[in-house]
Amino acid sequence: MVLRPARPDALHRPRPHVGRPPVNGGSTLTLHRSALGGYALVTATGTVDIHTHTLLAECLEQASTATGLAVIVDMAGVEFCDSSGLNAFARAYNRAHGRGVSLVAAGLQERVRRVFTVTGLDRGVHLQPDVDTAVRWLDTGSRAG
Repeated sequence: MVLRPARPDALHRPRPHVGRPPVNGGSTLTLHRSALGGYALVTATGTVDIHTHTLLAECLEQASTATGLAVIVDMAGVEFCDSSGLNAFARAYNRAHGRGVSLVAAGLQERVRRVFTVTGLDRGVHLQPDVDTAVRWLDTGSRAG
């Protein structure tokens, strides 16, 4: 399956954050990349939007090339993800999938999970409730603990 971004980056235009005013006049995203049992782990905190999606895309690319198994993205600390963030995930999925690497998003807050499912991104990016469950699912194919 190939997930296609909604539109090329060159056509992105900032949109108002419906239902959430900008914090301190700007967006912040903190990313940390590490290894977890042979998998690459990316921990994200903040907002993924037009201002921060390139940071996420670069980190996901680095993580994907660092592992031959899977990239787990801990999204528990992400409050908001707009279409540019979804496009970053779609591109990361396509690159990872081409290398035989799985992409898993874990711990999504309800509003973020909803945009992943409404857009169909969850058909390629595997969604898990938390990092521990994601690891167990990757190791055994089961969520049961």
